[in-house]
Amino acid sequence: MNRRATFTVLLAAALLLGSAGAAAQALYATSIRVFASGGKDKVVGSLYTLNLADASAKLVAPIRMKNETAIGITGLAVHPTSGIFYGITSALSPVNPRSLVTIDVNTGDADLVGPLGAAGSDIAFDASGALYVWLPGTSQLGVVDLGSATVKPLGTPGPAGNGGGLAIDGKGTAYVTPGGASGTLDRVDTQTGAIVRGPPLTGAPFPTAITAMTFTPSGLLLAVNANGGSPASVRLVTINTASGQVSPIGALPDDTDALAFASGGSHDIRSALATMSGRTLALLSLVLGLVLAVAAMVLVKSLRS
Repeated sequence: MNRRATFTVLLAAALLLGSAGAAAQALYATSIRVFASGGKDKVVGSLYTLNLADASAKLVAPIRMKNETAIGITGLAVHPTSGIFYGITSALSPVNPRSLVTIDVNTGDADLVGPLGAAGSDIAFDASGALYVWLPGTSQLGVVDLGSATVKPLGTPGPAGNGGGLAIDGKGTAYVTPGGASGTLDRVDTQTGAIVRGPPLTGAPFPTAITAMTFTPSGLLLAVNANGGSPASVRLVTINTASGQVSPIGALPDDTDALAFASGGSHDIRSALATMSGRTLALLSLVLGLVLAVAAMVLVKSLRS
């Protein structure tokens, strides 16, 4: 194989791998629905993949413990190295409320890690693999032990809040929305727990709640904006971290509560392909076709020489 042919094949392969890397990014969401059944409240939790372009959702599976008991997930995050999905259960979950679990994103099966000891509204990993939780009961950031699920609150306790989303960017800056969609986008020091008040949130479709947040690999802050109803109407939105401007993307399934991006793991590829737009799939097909065509040309030339 001559140098030009080799370079062409390598270039095409690099393009394909780059596109495949993009394909391995998938956006996940969970919902919690509570309804009366036989005189008791029944909780149903579901796992979805989302199309970032329009927020359209595809059901993956109901979320259940291994004993088939349904649980509600109120916070979702993916370990940056292992790719393991972690969730925190709602206080409404019939079993293991306010607990840390791991979730199989292919089946929806959850395994208990342990009780948190406090209610959390959202969780997020930093780049090193440290897991943080927002504790609305004391308006504090907490560090979660992945082995035992115990939480170490940071900083000084504050007044109780009404939930809030939590996300950590690639530089390690933590953002929270303790005042909901009509509050501010605050920053939290992940070492000391000190909170710095940020810009007011403006333009949210619903003025009530921001229940979850996550950053895309490119640094775009996504959030779940809900109206607090029963069932709750929900929108996927973006938030400008500098100005606080909220911009809608599209409607999510009712009662969506948690949000997380997954990247790089082989277990994400099937779901990622399912949520990709037709334009992206067409580009992947084009690149793959180019690689195969170049490889065939090189092979034919090699056989003739």
